[in-house]
Amino acid sequence: MSEQSRRFPHIELQFTAQGSAAFTRFPREKNPITQAKLGDRGGHGSTLKSSASGIVSSWQENLEERRQEQKPELPEAVPLILQIDPIAFNAEELRKFGIEVIAELENGYIIGASADLQLTELQKKIEQFINAESGGGKVPEIWDILDGTRRPDYILSPELQEQWGEIQDNQTYLADVSISCVGSKSQLRNYPKREDYKSDENHIEAIRRWINDRQITYQEWDELKSQREDSFELFIADPLYQGELLDIIDGKITRFSELPDSFSCRIKIAGKGLKDLVLNFPYIFDISLPDDIHEDALVETQLEDREIVFTLEAPDLNAPKVCIIDSGIQEQHPLLRAAISTNDSRSWIPNETNLTADLVSNGGHGTRVAGAVLYPNTVPQSGQQQAICWLQNARVLNSNCYLPQTLYPPILIADIVEFYQGKTATRIFNHSITARTPSRTQYMSAWAAEIDHLIWQHDILFVVAAGNLPIDQRIGNSRLSVKDHIGNGNTYPDYLLENSCRVPNPAQSFQALTVGSISLNTFRELSRYSIAPANYPSSFSCSGLGIWDSIKPEVVEYGGDLVVDGGTPPNFTTPSEVCPELVRSTLNGGPLVSRDRVGTSFTAPKVTHIAACLAADLPNESCLLYRALIIQSARLPEWVQTGNFDPFSAVRLLGYGIPDLDRALGGSSNRITLIAKGDRSIAARQAHVYQVSLPNELLSPGEDLDIRVEITLSYKAQPRRTRRARRKYLSTWLDWECSKKGQSPESFLAKVLRQYDAPAEAEEGEQIFEWFLGKQSNWGKARNVSRGAGTIQKDWAIVKSYDLRESFCIAVVGHEGWNNDPNADVPYALVVSFETVDTNIPIYTAIANIQVPIQVESEVSVLVS
Repeated sequence: MSEQSRRFPHIELQFTAQGSAAFTRFPREKNPITQAKLGDRGGHGSTLKSSASGIVSSWQENLEERRQEQKPELPEAVPLILQIDPIAFNAEELRKFGIEVIAELENGYIIGASADLQLTELQKKIEQFINAESGGGKVPEIWDILDGTRRPDYILSPELQEQWGEIQDNQTYLADVSISCVGSKSQLRNYPKREDYKSDENHIEAIRRWINDRQITYQEWDELKSQREDSFELFIADPLYQGELLDIIDGKITRFSELPDSFSCRIKIAGKGLKDLVLNFPYIFDISLPDDIHEDALVETQLEDREIVFTLEAPDLNAPKVCIIDSGIQEQHPLLRAAISTNDSRSWIPNETNLTADLVSNGGHGTRVAGAVLYPNTVPQSGQQQAICWLQNARVLNSNCYLPQTLYPPILIADIVEFYQGKTATRIFNHSITARTPSRTQYMSAWAAEIDHLIWQHDILFVVAAGNLPIDQRIGNSRLSVKDHIGNGNTYPDYLLENSCRVPNPAQSFQALTVGSISLNTFRELSRYSIAPANYPSSFSCSGLGIWDSIKPEVVEYGGDLVVDGGTPPNFTTPSEVCPELVRSTLNGGPLVSRDRVGTSFTAPKVTHIAACLAADLPNESCLLYRALIIQSARLPEWVQTGNFDPFSAVRLLGYGIPDLDRALGGSSNRITLIAKGDRSIAARQAHVYQVSLPNELLSPGEDLDIRVEITLSYKAQPRRTRRARRKYLSTWLDWECSKKGQSPESFLAKVLRQYDAPAEAEEGEQIFEWFLGKQSNWGKARNVSRGAGTIQKDWAIVKSYDLRESFCIAVVGHEGWNNDPNADVPYALVVSFETVDTNIPIYTAIANIQVPIQVESEVSVLVS
């Protein structure tokens, strides 16, 4: 146990009350577009009817042409694109129109498919709408129906769209393809409500039937997925297209990466086959070119060697295990070998499965990453120290620091987790590998979604690098280099806020912890100077926001900066003064340690070090709690808090700030952290209330203390790629709120349940708390961002001690995502801290001593109407 956690251990947060919101009905504003279409039955209905008839006719002609040209057989479904009212119309209701939702897009657009090739049910409801008959009431919320020829606009990645007009029929292409497999029954039927049945016996029998139907539905989804996988494989393997699946693990093809609602794969196929897939295969929702995955950085040629007489001792046998997914490790390195779990080393590189060494020139890459896990700040020059964790070597990058294109990242990551989870129950994975272009914002990528899915399945933590901008060579049209930005007259740090600097794949992962970079020092020597001052975002570090306005990166660490001269064009270097100290590979000569590399690859392992320390201190707690404590310990640099820098921009560049090991592990005399210990889970429509008792001496009107209150919620849920935005991507989503002055736990719980699912504008502001972020965008100091967009939700405020109350309560609230199973719960961790801004005023003991276990009353159910 660390000294910090021994002297000021985290205190258990007391679970006080729980309840359920039985029913909610809040009026919603009508969309003016929908209102206009409702008022124009004849015009709107005729337009939709004409579109539907045209789609049916064109599809029949297409099928006949295919038969004559002997093209491979398609699944029996007509593809189409719809635009619906994104607020009023639940896309899952399209099944009543005979349409399967393949994927949801932005602005109400839906990729759909119908097994009814005549679109009979759709056309029937359109007629009912035109004639003002029962059954057509939802038709005005269907704004438009587009034919399948528009599909490339909606399913191709931007890079592939740029090349679409130049695709050659007989040229071979690599592509990543994603296919929906939920079918028309995308959700379970609604759970039986007691009020719908005359007796308890009838209600119990209805529940029994519902449970049986649920199991049948799950089986149907599995069968449908298998059918569509076989159908897709037969289609691409047709001799006309000569396609094949690519990903190979251990010499065998691992066919698909599978999620609950979709599967994805990497294929090699002729251009004419690729065109046919895009235009006609009805269940595809995403096709992209393979990511270019390559780690690089500038290298300073003059390296200073120094004598090191330090000895690393092996960690405890039961110490945490950290898997390094990278370019391999120099396992006999004197500063690493005592911590290497050599029996667990493995290479996934095709034809090099027996090579686990870091073969990257100029000091390696994975070796540096591994060293930063053990030595996050500097490497001791003398003495001895026990390693905090065991390092496991998963080699996936080749000697050129490239990920071979035969390795499909979603399948690769799943195989690595399966291997290490099954063999050694490894829980922490360092992933300093990213694509080189900005992540997309329409869907969660297959790679990032696979990480989210693995985190859902296992109690694991992925620490992911935020990615680097290229130094002097732009990548396509989407990623400008630092040199481009400076040459274009873009000022630092403003250029980091441009879309071309957005975090790359898979750093947008909703459930991983993403780490950016800040500058270590301010450097100036004659005409040479560092672009970023000390503690400012590194000039190469990619920024947020992430997908669906989530905060990415969540934290930053010291990854160095670039030094530029006054030349035209400027030259970039990385002298030792701006570089972090890193262990380096000596397989090709050179010193054991150097300061010659910069990048987010080396900030991620510094945060992994904190996670390993937490796992060593709290071995029986969840990785969700480790993630929460890391975020809770983070703080924005002083220049953000005291200067005039825009808070929203600061969050985009720095997330929640720089994590602190001491704050993560324990409190101090002027700081106390309370944690919800053990396994905690919550379902949709439920609320859990926690209470912190505060001593009277702290609440006295005579006490004028500034108290920093911090709250962090960390949770995970099951993802679905075919649905967009947090509320549809996740099976269940959570948020939190705290009580107001004078509210008891009981009255607070009742208020939370009454306002369950109320419109965002129902209650703006949170009285005494001037939160930095706020529950909704534009409620906090930082505008255009909220704490609730992701699965890690932190906020903080400075309050006067006399404005607090004896019973400070926090509620965690569950909301329905894509899963309407009322028994589907999700795990979470909750952390609350109080800290006096004046470090000379102690509060730890006073607050710790007053916390007493609370008897939780039976669950409260509140009917809301």
